[in-house]
Amino acid sequence: MSGVTALTTFLLMVVVFGGLAFALRWAFGDDRRAVPDHTGDDFGLLTEVAAVPTPVAADLLVGRLRAARIKVTVVRRGELHRLLVFPADAPDARLVLRRS
Repeated sequence: MSGVTALTTFLLMVVVFGGLAFALRWAFGDDRRAVPDHTGDDFGLLTEVAAVPTPVAADLLVGRLRAARIKVTVVRRGELHRLLVFPADAPDARLVLRRS
């Protein structure tokens, strides 16, 4: 008779996979990400520098910002077209938009 039975093999597999699951849960299971934004007002890393009512106005302002070599994104929320830039570019973008 062999010292290893089917039950021993099964129990060993359960212990190994249980240990692996515990190690993976310990290493990767602590999810501390922020709660998702369901309102649509959080744009992550981007900062809003202007909000205009028409797509034509948004395109005009986007052209001015891009001419100043500022990366800009336009997002439509409701009736407004919001111009978004990275936080480091926000002061320059506001200055360009004020001088327009």
